[in-house]
Parts: sequence; structure tokens; C-alpha cells
Amino acid sequence: MPATSPRSLPEKKEAVPAAGDSDVPHGSRNQYFYGWLILLLAISVMVATSPGQTFGITFFNPQFQDAFGLGYAQISTSYLLATLLAAAFLPAIGRLSDRWGLRKSILCAVVAMAITCACASLIQGWIALFFIYLALRTIGPGTMVLLANNTLAAWFDRRLGLAISLMQLSMAAAMAIIPGVLFFLIDKIGWRETYMLLSGILLFGLTPLIFLFYRSDPRDMNQFPDGSLPEQKTHEDVLKIGMTVRESSRFASYWILLAAAAVWAMIGTGLVFHITPLATECGLVASMARSAMIGMAVGMASAQVIGGFIADRVSSRILVTVAVGFIAIGCAVLSLSWQRTFICGFSLFGLGQGLMTVVSGTVWPRYFGRLHLGEIRGVALGAAVAGSSVGPLLIGLSIDTFDSTTPALLIYTGIALIVTLGCCWATPPRLPQAATKQ
Repeated sequence: MPATSPRSLPEKKEAVPAAGDSDVPHGSRNQYFYGWLILLLAISVMVATSPGQTFGITFFNPQFQDAFGLGYAQISTSYLLATLLAAAFLPAIGRLSDRWGLRKSILCAVVAMAITCACASLIQGWIALFFIYLALRTIGPGTMVLLANNTLAAWFDRRLGLAISLMQLSMAAAMAIIPGVLFFLIDKIGWRETYMLLSGILLFGLTPLIFLFYRSDPRDMNQFPDGSLPEQKTHEDVLKIGMTVRESSRFASYWILLAAAAVWAMIGTGLVFHITPLATECGLVASMARSAMIGMAVGMASAQVIGGFIADRVSSRILVTVAVGFIAIGCAVLSLSWQRTFICGFSLFGLGQGLMTVVSGTVWPRYFGRLHLGEIRGVALGAAVAGSSVGPLLIGLSIDTFDSTTPALLIYTGIALIVTLGCCWATPPRLPQAATKQ
């Protein structure tokens, strides 16, 4: 297997002494670890992806239909096409972030999201709505999620699972809180004004914080990942080892993990996008959809707390297998269309989703290194975003064809079970001079 040797890369040993140097405390023990502030900024960036997430778009869709005279099919088709096109952009965006660096990339992404929200408040028709969908999906769940995860991979190594779980825990909270906030704002001030408010928060609130306090690399603060390095391990061992996408694609585990990411996104987006018809088919009132969202958020939060603790101690192969297994079980429970198991099904899916968010943040750097992480994670997010475009369509076709969501949920269950079995063989490749979890 071709491997990238760290000796062929430019070194920055002038800025940070090697781990074995005796004149510098190993890991800067007496210095506050700046990575904890970076973690707070990464959490802020993740929450700021909400306007582009499905749970952040869903409550605007009825407003778009009323304002532009659009039918449900037109809204769904716009979302599908925009999401597919967004997925095609993400590998190139990942490579660009590797070239530009994290600080410049994340500033551009936050400003671009602010501009997109401002433009969303001005749209007047179906074509403009398509381009807003495209921008929101490309920048939010695509670019900003990629950059927030890569930020933590740069600042954390042994504690990466903990850091990722704390960040994803914030997204579980956002999923539980932000839909209600958006619903309130749309009702009180209007959907156009809500988008302008979101734009202002991003531009005048988050952007200055990123500009003033964000640092791409621990070396910028004369520190190490995690605040310290283990014995016999240098800074370059953590950040300057990794495979390209072409090298990674030679391993079966790469394709299995891509499939897991795509299936997770496909099912999750389908369930959230069509949560109201799923509730009504069970004989429940539409307002129960919010209760299901809360149940899913609680399941996510629980799995993220536990997953963050065990992700640094247990094989990623085991975690991803369990995660996709929970997703399959959740879909199977929902396919029963029973009132008493509706919230339970979403909670089980939330458990799987919570574990997947931790796995997706840790497995790529641990399996394939950090040197080309932007490119690798860009492809992974592209697969996930592409999968998310198909999920709503399957349930929509199931409703139109069979007047029921059950056939689509059974398809979800079968696909998830197949991927669960495949994940049992997702073993990590060997990285040169890098420790990987077996």
C-alpha cells in the first residue's frame, strides 16, 4: 500500500519542540489547553448549521408553499435536486479546505451561511428557492459540519471521542430546541424576518468570535493535541500522517463506512422530513411529531454521552455496527405503525444516530489519518448528503403508491440490516508510525 512518509513533509519543529526535548515541559502541563475554547467554537459552528439542516428547513416549507403557490411535489423535488447537487460539491470543498487551512475556510463558510440566510428572506419564486436549498445544504450540513469535525481532529487525538460527543450533544439539544424557536419566530415576525434575524446572528455574533479566537492548529498556540503527547510520539505523528482518497479506497472498510454514512443520512432525513404523515398513520395527532423529535433528541443525547466515553476505549468497528443496528431496529418498530411504539421507534433511531455522530467524527482520522482529512471527510459527507436526498423520496413514493409509509420503512430496515452485517468487517488499515484502534 502506498503510504505518505512524514519525513518528506515540511516540519515545524522551530515552533514546537519535539516531545523528547528536555527544555520544554512535555505537553505544556502548566498552560491552559486552548483546545477547550476551540471546542466551544466548534460547537457554535455546528449549531450554526441549523438553517441548512432538515429540522431547520422543515418549518419554513409551509411558508414557501403559501408564498409561491407551490405543491408538496415541487417542494420535495427542489429539496431532492438541491441536496444531490450539494453532495457533488463536497469532495472538492474538502480538498479546498485542505489547501486553504481551517481558519480561512471556516470564516468563509460562516459568512456564506449568513449571506444565504439574508438572500432567503428575499426570494420570490420556485427557481430562487431551489438555489437557496442548494446553498443551505452545501454550506450547513456539508461544509460547516466538515470543518467543525476537522477542527476537533486537529486539536484532539486521544480525547477525540470525548470532544466529538460534547459537540454532537449540542446538536441533539439544537434539534430539540431550535424547531420550537423557529416556529415561534415565524409565527410572530414572519419567515422573511426570521431569516434576516438568523443572518444577523451569524454575521455579527459568530463571525467576530471566529475571527478573534479561532486557531487552526495547536502549534499556533505552542501546544500539543489534547494538551499533551504520549511518550515517543511527536506532533507530526498526529497531524502529518494520512492517506489520500485514492489510497483509502483500496480498503473495504472505506466503502463500508461510506455506506453506513449514506444509509444513516438517508433514513434520518426521510423520517424527519415526513414525521407528520408518520404520526398520522399511527392514528396520532400531528402535534405528536414534536414529541417524537424530543424522544429522538433524548436518544441521541444519551448515546452521545455514552459513545463519547467509550469511543476512546472501544473499537470503532464495534461502535458503527451497534449504531447502524439501532437504526435498523428503530425503523422496524416504526413500520408496525402502532401508537404506543411511535415515540419509542424514534428514540431507538436517536440512539443509533447519536452513536453514528460520534463514530463519524472519530473513525475517519483514526482509520485514514489527518493529512488529507478534508478530502476524505468531504467524500464521506458527500455520500451522506446524497443519501439524505433519497430518503424523503422513498417515503413520498410509498405514500403516493401504497397510501402507507410501511413499505418504505421496511426497505429502510432491510438496507440498514445489510449494512450492519457489513460493518462487522470494517477493520482499520495500518497507518505508518500511527497508532490505530484495533
